[in-house]
Amino acid sequence: MKKITSDKLNQSIKQVAWTNSKGQKQISYYLKYTFNGKRRSIKIGNAATPIQTVRKIASELQAKMLLDTSFDPLAKNDKHTATTDYVFAKYQQQLEMNNRKTIQEYVRLYEKDIKPGFGHLPIDTISRGDVKSWFDDLSLRSKYTANRCLTILKTVFEIAIDYEFIETNPASRIKKHLEVKRNRHYTPEEKLKIFQELFRRLDEDRTLIHSVSFILLLIFTGARKGELAKARWEDWYGDYIELKDHKTDKDGKTRKIWLNSQSRSVIQALQGEKKRKTILGIKNPIKLWNSVKLACGCDDLVLHDLRHSFGTISTNSAKIQTLQTGELMGHKSLSMMQRYQHIEDKTSKENIEKIGNEILLDVQLPTVYQ
Repeated sequence: MKKITSDKLNQSIKQVAWTNSKGQKQISYYLKYTFNGKRRSIKIGNAATPIQTVRKIASELQAKMLLDTSFDPLAKNDKHTATTDYVFAKYQQQLEMNNRKTIQEYVRLYEKDIKPGFGHLPIDTISRGDVKSWFDDLSLRSKYTANRCLTILKTVFEIAIDYEFIETNPASRIKKHLEVKRNRHYTPEEKLKIFQELFRRLDEDRTLIHSVSFILLLIFTGARKGELAKARWEDWYGDYIELKDHKTDKDGKTRKIWLNSQSRSVIQALQGEKKRKTILGIKNPIKLWNSVKLACGCDDLVLHDLRHSFGTISTNSAKIQTLQTGELMGHKSLSMMQRYQHIEDKTSKENIEKIGNEILLDVQLPTVYQ
């Protein structure tokens, strides 16, 4: 966003012209003055303000300053200055209007990592140095989180510019950390250990069936954890689960999670349990997963890596086309799909059943899932 500044109207009046993030041309007028030896400026008009009115406002303020040397035009506006919390609320409204599915996650990150340092501050008092110090401190805990929070904060500042609370974005020149895309997937040996440990625990404690089933469906379908967690019984249509509300529904299309015979067996086993609103009955099997992976000696394997593994098996072992793999996994971009072609690029049209058979190679499902 390039701003053009001019003082042709008057040496004390600054005209600033720019194009906002929506491509709309904007003009603001500021009165430049000095108070207590410090150069300051106050907004006195915009594109809708007649030039005569701008000059009149400037003259009146200058007259007041001459008559009362303690008068500071900005002082009366200090208590009305928009805070970062106020501007983030504006951002949240925009996300809601656009039906963005990331609202809850953005709010969580803001409340935890941005609000404590900046929420209460007038947004026009935050400097680039303030943002850089905050970003460096947060990076010590997590570079990934710092990157995500910086993106949110940059957008908040851009909105503040659109509302003319500030003129420049103090986060614009701060560079994110280089992120290496995670590409961990389980080995054949790890896969066998995981299955054995899951089945052993289920055999010893039947109350674990919802958590075990959740992990098995992550393995068999390649679906996202959040998608499976929200799937209700009415969303199940035998060969697939169809979700209206999902991560990639910007075009309004539903997301189909295709089910192989192994996945159907898992869901059918849950039918015999006391039915809950959702198919799996729980939001997250992380507690069981953390214990299982530790017992299997693959403690660096996170739940999302089961999705990576599904994609790898699909393109490599089951020889499924890249686009077909992406369709099964709910991907919308080819660049995302290509992440799962790191072993071979040999493809042939297969189906979800073949992936299930490849995953369960040398593995026998327990009786409860048969």
